[in-house]
Amino acid sequence: MKKNRYILDTNILIELIRENPVVLECLRKVGTENCCMSVISSHELHYGAYHAPYHYQKQELIRIRKVMRHFPVIPLPEDGSDFGRIKANLIKRGLIIDDFDISIAGTAMKEGMIIVTDNIRHFARIEGLHVENWTS
Repeated sequence: MKKNRYILDTNILIELIRENPVVLECLRKVGTENCCMSVISSHELHYGAYHAPYHYQKQELIRIRKVMRHFPVIPLPEDGSDFGRIKANLIKRGLIIDDFDISIAGTAMKEGMIIVTDNIRHFARIEGLHVENWTS
């Protein structure tokens, strides 16, 4: 039986950094070996750390690295067709979401992964994308 593979959105990674017990339990059930993160999420997490007050930056970077070492970082696909198709479809339907979210969704679709996010409202707009929320 083929195991599901998951790409963890930035907000889920933040919940892992905060040691949210509900998210940790979901991760335990699916196994860290079945999860990864987008390079976009790595960028967003590092931005958040460097945007924090200076005296918290080192601490935040340590927390980020601690979580990141458990998940492979997936690059964006070289072929931007999924991004282009998703964004064009959303615009035609009058549904705008952040380009970073579209990039993560495109990666998930290209790789046949389920995206785990607390931002169901945005990602549910993307047809054919499999989405789970581990925070509730």
